[in-house]
Amino acid sequence: MDNRTAVLFLVLCMVVLLGLLELEKMWQQDQQVKKDARLIEMNIAQEMQRKADELEAKKFEIHINHDGRPETNTATVTLDAGLSYDPNKVDKLTHKWIQTAGKTVFLEPNSSSSKVSFKAGPGEYTFEIELSDGYGSVVKDTKIIKVIGEPNDLPVLETRVLSE
Repeated sequence: MDNRTAVLFLVLCMVVLLGLLELEKMWQQDQQVKKDARLIEMNIAQEMQRKADELEAKKFEIHINHDGRPETNTATVTLDAGLSYDPNKVDKLTHKWIQTAGKTVFLEPNSSSSKVSFKAGPGEYTFEIELSDGYGSVVKDTKIIKVIGEPNDLPVLETRVLSE
């Protein structure tokens, strides 16, 4: 092997080595990107779970009492915004209840009363209350009600076999 060939061979080896080093660097960057993406996904999942838990904790649970009559699987739910007030003391307040989710129910006496009631079967119901003062100021709140169906324990069967 002459000097020229040896130099070319060394140059070629250096180019290959530099290429491999660059390839390894790119692979490490790719691994870091994947690791970062997994961390972001994990953080997002944790945040979503936290929000779901927070939302679940805000639900008001109402249990339908066991009354021995299967046909009466409802509870009366009351939503009361009657303690609301305006610091100006003279502004007339207007209430507006809006059902935003769940099986449609009829609000009594009407959706513009400060206190409303409705009959609800098992399920979730979401309501938004709007309170306005006539000057265009509006505040809103959302209430989620989770109605739990009437509990029913299994009857106890006791069978005896007798002989005489």
